[in-house]
Amino acid sequence: MKQIDEAVKTQIKEAIENAERESSCEFVTIITQKSGNYRIYAFFVAALSALLIPHLILWLTNWLSVEEVLRQQIVGFIFLMILTQLSFVTNLLVPSTIMQRHASLVAAESFRKFGLYKTKKRRAVLFFVSVDEHFATIIADAGIEEKIDPLVWESIIETFRLNLNTKGIAQGYLEAIRACGEILKREFPAEEGDTDELPNNLIVDAE
Repeated sequence: MKQIDEAVKTQIKEAIENAERESSCEFVTIITQKSGNYRIYAFFVAALSALLIPHLILWLTNWLSVEEVLRQQIVGFIFLMILTQLSFVTNLLVPSTIMQRHASLVAAESFRKFGLYKTKKRRAVLFFVSVDEHFATIIADAGIEEKIDPLVWESIIETFRLNLNTKGIAQGYLEAIRACGEILKREFPAEEGDTDELPNNLIVDAE
């Protein structure tokens, strides 16, 4: 993952602190480079291509011997396996629906992994980004969902995802945090004795 500028991390942290001052909710931002190991798909594409390409050549030219077909398959498979180890090649080969599903599962796991379900009032919100999958989502804990329908977040999530490609990761986080903050400060205003239970800095998850 390209290193995220410290200034960007500071902006995100300040946006979280501002939102948490006005509500009794906790905001957590997590980013990961990729959410899945797609090598099995790369292996399938390489194997299928290695089987088909020599036969296509044979069908078009009718000059390959059986031995040459076998040699072409072995060489082609090795070449394609090396090629598909490159992340950008794998990303092009794997269907986006599969990548989005992997990212969604990792987002849910991150909610548990980083303890967002452990806050006293169960009012934590996760802003999750998976870079390779061009995926972003927002997950709210039970204390928030008791009062706010999850469908409320859908338009914010769509804007969040769009901003990843148009305005960049930083702006995507900032606008999503502010939009959610506006909703949550009305429904869950800051209360006396609120404590900061979760980290405000952007968490870069390398796993």
